[in-house]
Amino acid sequence: MRNLTLRIQAYPGDLNPIGTVFGGWIMSMMDKAASIAVDDLIDSPAVTVGVTDLRFIKPVRSGDIVTIYTTIQKIGNTSISVYVEVVVECHKLHCDARCEMSVTDATFTFVAISKEGEPLSVRSVLRTNLDQDILELLK
Repeated sequence: MRNLTLRIQAYPGDLNPIGTVFGGWIMSMMDKAASIAVDDLIDSPAVTVGVTDLRFIKPVRSGDIVTIYTTIQKIGNTSISVYVEVVVECHKLHCDARCEMSVTDATFTFVAISKEGEPLSVRSVLRTNLDQDILELLK
């Protein structure tokens, strides 16, 4: 299920020399959102171990309201894959009506770890109050 996980506004300090938001800033926000989604699932620390299929579709500009949606794609033995989509509200310069446009997406993979930094079985640290769609991924 697609969940609104993070909203933030882009400011002038987030811009590169050509006036659009740095890709690294977007990736950082995406990683934060994905980590929030993982934290909602497990009662353990988790670390990002990979990012795949990263696409910068459209630029983000100063003042844009950036909304980040997450979807849990897969729960493995020690890892969780999270699809992350970044959208911004269209400004009057970009479209006639208020709408959202996708600007970036990627899949982030996290590994659950112990306090000592060793991988843990995700099933051993799952929270007890999970949604039905998440429980379906465990089958």
